[in-house]
Amino acid sequence: MSLWCLRTVAPCMEYIELGKACYPQPPPLWGPDGLTYNGHLVTCPRHYRQGDSSLSHFYYDPGADLLRAIVVYSTTYWPSWDVQRLDFSAETGEWVNRADVLARKVFVGIWGSAWTGKSTMGSFNKLYACMNTGTQINEVDQFTLNPVSGGWSVNPYTWNPKSIFSAAVVNRIDNYLAGVSSWTLDCWKNIGTTPQRFAQLRLPNVLGYLAYESRNYCWIITKDGVICKVDYQIPRWEMISKVQNPGVSATDFAIAFDTRRKQIVVFRSRPDAADGGCQHQLEFYYPMVSPAQLTQPVPVTSLRAGKRVILVAHLIGEAGEGVTPYTVNGELAEPVEGRLVTPFSGTEMNGRVCFQYQAPDQACEETLSLETTVEETI
Repeated sequence: MSLWCLRTVAPCMEYIELGKACYPQPPPLWGPDGLTYNGHLVTCPRHYRQGDSSLSHFYYDPGADLLRAIVVYSTTYWPSWDVQRLDFSAETGEWVNRADVLARKVFVGIWGSAWTGKSTMGSFNKLYACMNTGTQINEVDQFTLNPVSGGWSVNPYTWNPKSIFSAAVVNRIDNYLAGVSSWTLDCWKNIGTTPQRFAQLRLPNVLGYLAYESRNYCWIITKDGVICKVDYQIPRWEMISKVQNPGVSATDFAIAFDTRRKQIVVFRSRPDAADGGCQHQLEFYYPMVSPAQLTQPVPVTSLRAGKRVILVAHLIGEAGEGVTPYTVNGELAEPVEGRLVTPFSGTEMNGRVCFQYQAPDQACEETLSLETTVEETI
């Protein structure tokens, strides 16, 4: 499996301009007193009331079909900081509440960013987050990011072994939880009764953000832009990829999963431009299955004359993961003495494909060739 970059929206947001020494359009070249300004030689300076913004929360809201980002700004106005909720179209990446944010009408308060860790959607379309001020994982309000009064909550520090997470995905239906502190993804089951940690997966780098996809899968992005898909119930890595143009300067990455379009969205935080302008961008990716290798068939039962033999091959993706669902066709090369009982077979969950061969009553030598058709579509 790999990632197909659908589009990049850059920049995806902007700052409030100061309004002085800033022209929406270059001033006229000639004025009453002659030549006043040569727009071809001089770039008009820009001044902003905001800058050095940082992302504290990023998630997909399935009810509103919006991508929501909670951004903390450094400002020139009192009290020298601001926190606004930015809403983007999940389909195009358009900044839909631009006017309200630039008018400072979507203030969400500092406590949801200071006290609450990385939030992500989970079971029942609820938002869950680890707490920076404690060890609990709480259901939080989608707008203030504060814990919901009387909402769902667990405390992994009371489990065995004691755990403290910076981000987690919550599956309340099957009672699973996958949490990350720094380099390790801890997989827990029975979180509603007697929690049990049944597996751990090592991350390729320090966690950047975590996103919930379904009752089986979640997505991880690291600080250096490596993107991983995880089946946290088995558990195993389903895909390892990387953001497009990883060399482009970035200070951090966040990830969200669009459950309606089955695509992932990356928020790439970038340093402000030389003129103070915002350079953050949204990147939309679609997961694509990319088979890379079909292994040779290997017999898994005894090779005996007159007996039926089972042969197994694997269809493997670019990251070494099993690829499904694909149909693999088999054919015996001439001269044929036995019989191929299953001339075609479908790949199973781990990419395995099985064929049955009926051997003749006398000893012989046969060649089985396999093939599958891969179409790159989107």
